[in-house]
Amino acid sequence: MTAELSGSVSPGQKAESMPSRESLTAVWRANFLQRWLALVAPLQLLFSLQAPANATAEVVWKSGAELAEQFELPAGVRWGANPLRPALSNLAREQHAAIFLDRRVDPDQTMDLVVSDVALRELFERIARELGLGLGQVGPVTYFGPPATTAVLGTVAAQREEQEQALPPLVRNRLRRAQPLRWPELTTPRELLERLAADAGLQLVGLEQIPHDLWPEADLPPLTFAQALSLILAGFDLTFEYAPDGTAVQLQPLPASASILRRIPLRGSPAVVGAEIRRRFPDARFTIEAGAVVVDASVETAAAIRRMLEPPAPRPKLPTAKAKVEKRYTLRVQDKSLGAVAAAIAKEIGVELRFAAGAEELRDKLVWLDVKEATLDQLLRTLLDSGGLTYRLDQQTLEILPAGTP
Repeated sequence: MTAELSGSVSPGQKAESMPSRESLTAVWRANFLQRWLALVAPLQLLFSLQAPANATAEVVWKSGAELAEQFELPAGVRWGANPLRPALSNLAREQHAAIFLDRRVDPDQTMDLVVSDVALRELFERIARELGLGLGQVGPVTYFGPPATTAVLGTVAAQREEQEQALPPLVRNRLRRAQPLRWPELTTPRELLERLAADAGLQLVGLEQIPHDLWPEADLPPLTFAQALSLILAGFDLTFEYAPDGTAVQLQPLPASASILRRIPLRGSPAVVGAEIRRRFPDARFTIEAGAVVVDASVETAAAIRRMLEPPAPRPKLPTAKAKVEKRYTLRVQDKSLGAVAAAIAKEIGVELRFAAGAEELRDKLVWLDVKEATLDQLLRTLLDSGGLTYRLDQQTLEILPAGTP
């Protein structure tokens, strides 16, 4: 594509009427960019999971008492070699319970797990055990990561929030204003930290400890400054300290151990309660005084003791009258191989892709698709019918087969 320049210049015209070298360069660059986008656009696989037309795509994350109740609701998964990050992301969105995966955990590792009708809290614990990970709780976010990090993360974040009590009131109020934490794909943690510090009006000291890294997109519920900063720093085994005047934060190593005091109303006999705490939480330090159990432990242990002492509530049941909404898909493809498109679909739904004998030779067939708000079956049939193919789908595998295969 070339730029067309019309008109002529007479000898009496000023030199300024001639296109300048800079303007010609700008036109050439614009045309080059247009041609480049035209070449790249057909190769982009624009594949998105869409909510039904009468639903919102944005997740309303639960927190506080609502999240505590959600943790006790029955839940389950049927994962067959599902890649970890999309599996956790889908689970979080379904349960409206935010999850953050530590940067040191392989997000593409696959996981086979079938669990049903257990409390969501137990499901999270089961997933963590299967992966050899720990669980930490930072505000409304559940953190999956190395056990040494998750053992102290939530407690250290709570300690930082307690330290805010000593800061000037204007600073404290600004830090405690909870805001959603979101960022696009390929954002660097340094950018996130700088943005958080700037929004809080604080100087950030020690940023050179954060190596260059590129992170996937994230959508997290409203968090305070201490919660957000703690989540981002945890993957580097770092935390922070406030300057006494509240003008700066200094990054520093995450401690190997941490505990925090919590007063929990005493219900029942002090002797019986004390014996049960010692049996179930042998590492917890506690005293019983003035009608309360004073616990010196991690925030997770203190929360577990609180749940133990609260009157038992009937187990919530999943609503049965509400119809399950089938997911819808949008896919636009131009001159992309059938195998690449099928692989993208398989990855999206978390299964392994296989081509049966007789279908393998069509893997490289170029396809054009423009499907909007289709069911999974409609999407796959639109992709495969033109090649005389069909599919078989189970919990673990999407298999592409010649049409007519029994």
